[in-house]
Amino acid sequence: MVSRHELDGTRTKGVPQVPVPEEADVMREQLEYLIEHVAEKGSCGCSECQRFLRVRSALLEIFTSSPAPQEVQPVAAVLPIAT
Repeated sequence: MVSRHELDGTRTKGVPQVPVPEEADVMREQLEYLIEHVAEKGSCGCSECQRFLRVRSALLEIFTSSPAPQEVQPVAAVLPIAT
């Protein structure tokens, strides 16, 4: 399928494609639906709950993909003891 950006020549290399307003509205409606489903019924394990968990994981990935902070060694372990 050809995107509208390819048809009208507005897509630029290296620039992320932003969803058109209609696509964003559909995505927002689907997300609201999934949130309401889990809020009303709890996580019952149905296909909608599984879909919610996949979407949630993808959306939260940006917050969990950063490297873990390195441990700070105690000063006493680093400095030699004077005798």
